[in-house]
Amino acid sequence: MLLAFFACWSLQLILGITVRNPLTVVLFVCLLFADNKAKEYRIKKIPGLCISVGLSAVISYLLRAKVTEGFDSSLFKLLALIILSVGLFCLFYIIYKGVYSLIIRDKRAEIPAKYQTVTRFLDKYYDLINTPKKVFVLCFCLCLLCWLPYFLYEFPGIMTADSLVQYEQIMGLRPYSNHHPMVHTLLIKLFYSIGFFFTKDVVSAISFYTVFQMLLFAAALSRLVMEIRVISEKRNLLVELISIAFFALVPFNAVFAVTIWKDIPFAAITVLFVCHIIEMKNKRASYPGFIVLGILFSLFRSNAWYAFIVWSLVFVYSFRKEIKKALPSVIVVLLFVAVIKGPVFDSFGVEKPDFVESLSVPISQIARVLVNDRELTASEEELIDAVIDTTYIHELYAPDYADNIKELVRAGDVSYLESHKAEYFKLWAGLLPRYFGDYVSAWFDLLGGYIYPDFAYAVGDIDGIMGNDYGLIWMPKIGGKLVVKTKEILIKLGGFVPIYGMLWSIGTYSWLLIAALFIGIKRKVKTPEMWLLFLMLGTLLIAAPNLEFRYAYSLALVWPLFISRVNSSKQA
Repeated sequence: MLLAFFACWSLQLILGITVRNPLTVVLFVCLLFADNKAKEYRIKKIPGLCISVGLSAVISYLLRAKVTEGFDSSLFKLLALIILSVGLFCLFYIIYKGVYSLIIRDKRAEIPAKYQTVTRFLDKYYDLINTPKKVFVLCFCLCLLCWLPYFLYEFPGIMTADSLVQYEQIMGLRPYSNHHPMVHTLLIKLFYSIGFFFTKDVVSAISFYTVFQMLLFAAALSRLVMEIRVISEKRNLLVELISIAFFALVPFNAVFAVTIWKDIPFAAITVLFVCHIIEMKNKRASYPGFIVLGILFSLFRSNAWYAFIVWSLVFVYSFRKEIKKALPSVIVVLLFVAVIKGPVFDSFGVEKPDFVESLSVPISQIARVLVNDRELTASEEELIDAVIDTTYIHELYAPDYADNIKELVRAGDVSYLESHKAEYFKLWAGLLPRYFGDYVSAWFDLLGGYIYPDFAYAVGDIDGIMGNDYGLIWMPKIGGKLVVKTKEILIKLGGFVPIYGMLWSIGTYSWLLIAALFIGIKRKVKTPEMWLLFLMLGTLLIAAPNLEFRYAYSLALVWPLFISRVNSSKQA
């Protein structure tokens, strides 16, 4: 496997493709297959080693400039050269073994058993961690232990512009709004108030919420790993261990665990909700728990609420044998959330998200038509001019960022847009068949990364607290050049190492979900929880404001459970 991995890495550097390009996976699988196939034959190793070393040295020297030109850091340039040399050696050695085995065809009488060491390790692990509760404790402790340095470095927690908007609401500096979920804002306020009561310090008070979020997040992820053990027993031990390592060691999980965003507790709630639904299918969970988690799920994200409304039909059908419990439970969730979002929020003066925020995709598509100077009718131009000033639209339009155009709309006549929704829908629909290519391109540039992995965007590359006038400052408890550089390198590895880099792309998890759904259908495994996540993905593809990993973060967490579900011997 290591030969295939480093050979793949060298090819990725030579071809100049990104580590998120699906071609890297194809190359790795092909090289791994070739290497494993060659192991079935006897070969003369010394000539192969000599040939591989010689070719690797020559080609590495010739390609040294090409593979290092994309790196600014001297360290990464050196690493790239080392990886190129090692990878080319592995590539040529795999080729040598393959060619030699095809020509000589001296097949081994006994083919060595594969992965014996891994099997023995898994057996020992199962003997030691032999109950689901022990799995939970192991994952929970490892996550907190690995996240602790990030918490100490980012103390009291990472706060971006979105975080500060919620803080302003908590402090009464701006009206409450459900643009960022009210339930999350109130949750921050609760722990901030507790923290301020004990510390009388605004910075330390914020850390109380951060600690709560870390505990909730670690508990949810541990609950997921525990569910893998429950439904799979020994069958998916490798997936179980990979899950624990993924949650505890992959840096973006630690960064998000200490970042004050609504997306993190929502991801934790989603994980718990998914586990609860699976438990219900296996007769191990109750409907009251479903109601509580369903309400929280729907209140923490607007797109989750819309997904739940549609998914409720799937849920009722999946649990039709218990229709007298399933249907009332869904109705309770729908009514409760509708009342909270409607009359209750209205009575407390909670502002609703503005209408323009939900129009990222259609606004971007129409803007693309304008930027491409397409022909419009007089009535179409009149409708557009009634809302926005198009003078600087060429300069403001960014294919991967809708906020510029949304701000242009907000600077215009939003009230006219809201009072003439039907006319503007007809405008959008009328341009669709004429400029279908522009519409598709605008959508793909804005949101295509949710389904195609090879999109460039930062994941976990955030630090500290955004500048503000409220006394909130970044106060790291650990620091120094070593700490800063270590964190920087850990984050950058996601854009440097093939295969591993695929984990830093939300498109990867979307396809894992789709693959799990198809396998589940083929194997007749009932997976209502997967359809909920699929519908959530659909809402992002239709109405997400832009491409951000955190918007679909829950997808990046539940994939081990989905793999275990469709690969488990214990199915409901």
